[in-house]
Amino acid sequence: MTHFEFLVEDQSSAKAMEILIPKILGCDNTFNIHQYKGIGYIPKDLKPKTDANKRILLDQLPRLLRGYGKTSYIVVVICDLDTRDKHKLMIQYAVHGNFWLMLFT
Repeated sequence: MTHFEFLVEDQSSAKAMEILIPKILGCDNTFNIHQYKGIGYIPKDLKPKTDANKRILLDQLPRLLRGYGKTSYIVVVICDLDTRDKHKLMIQYAVHGNFWLMLFT
């Protein structure tokens, strides 16, 4: 059995994932969905610029991943790129993090 943590940027994404994830993972796996209030940006120094209570996903991501790094969970970040350049976002993650990044469009 594998446990997944899904971090999503907003309430509508969370609602969609509540329907889709059980169908994708099946009943042998467990998961939690954590919704945030927007996408934001990864801070350049990896220290959040906003209060954690504001729940801006990418701003909090370095802190969250440090916490999840002590677990065996699989962490999946789901966000709408809107008009952002996916290649620039991928470079931003590669520079600021030591983790896998998969972008699906």
